[in-house]
Amino acid sequence: MEITGEILSAFTKLGFTKYEALAYWTLLVYGPSTAKDISKRSGIPYNRVYDTIASLKMRGFVSEIEGSPTVYVAFSPSVAFLRFKKELDEIKQKLESALRKVKVDEERPGIWRTTSLDEAVEMTNESLRNAEYEVILVAPEKFLGSIEDSIRIALKNGVTVSLYTEDRIDLSELIGIGNLFVRKFHKLNHFIGMTDGKEVIDIQNIGFRPRNPPSFKATYPEIIFAQYSFIREAFKESSLTMESIRRKNDIRFFTTFHAADFIKRHLKNNNIYAELIAKNLETGEIEKIEGRIIGYTIAFEEGIDNFDVETETGIVKIGGMFAVLEDYECTKIKLSLIE
Repeated sequence: MEITGEILSAFTKLGFTKYEALAYWTLLVYGPSTAKDISKRSGIPYNRVYDTIASLKMRGFVSEIEGSPTVYVAFSPSVAFLRFKKELDEIKQKLESALRKVKVDEERPGIWRTTSLDEAVEMTNESLRNAEYEVILVAPEKFLGSIEDSIRIALKNGVTVSLYTEDRIDLSELIGIGNLFVRKFHKLNHFIGMTDGKEVIDIQNIGFRPRNPPSFKATYPEIIFAQYSFIREAFKESSLTMESIRRKNDIRFFTTFHAADFIKRHLKNNNIYAELIAKNLETGEIEKIEGRIIGYTIAFEEGIDNFDVETETGIVKIGGMFAVLEDYECTKIKLSLIE
């Protein structure tokens, strides 16, 4: 039976040579066969059958029955591709592990576009798994199931998850794992995920085009600022419906408006200490700042959200991304709540 162009194309996309695809397909169709049978039925030159079969054997698609002549058998696609997938997963893990060791901290901004929901979901899951401080998710309820496991991983890693979603959603399985803040918000035609202020993922019109929504991940500061500004507006229009704090001595934010809002609710009855990595706006130097929080400002109409930290050398004012009026710009905020 001749292999169709569609099937041959599918094999070549997986890295099969034409002869490998023909040999494997022939064994699937005709069952156990000798080299002579394979050559006759597939059209592969007889002198190329053995090296082709050897390659398929090495990749786990074909086995052999010893005898004279030798008979070759193909593993079914469900078995063969299970092995293939495991090998790919192992390779992927090795690549990711090696990349973490050599990847530079600063790299040229980029944008990654897709119309595949599965790819957009995987980009979101990857961001959640790699987060360090805070992930903000503006997410319709029906989308959360696709990323729930990665949210759980982020919470276990100490990452704060700030979630904007419908008020009726059941989040009981996420409570008590880490630091989770949930806000009620209704304008949810799109999905927005922002990680540590370094990248943003946007899935557009997810409610209207559920299988192929236009989506992108971006690390351009201009795009991050635009999405950051939208999230600030969402914060103004939302209301806090849940605060689940598991790590009182390690509450992380990259957004000062979330940090200032937290300080506003807890400063009166608690001491709050801060550990910050921030840029001195006067010198441009990156500094580590530690001290007790003594005040805050939230004035959204004026575009201001910051807080004051009392350090050994004096009181400094901490602003968020794109800060101008404050002493420091900070997106790495760690708070400790002392009751």
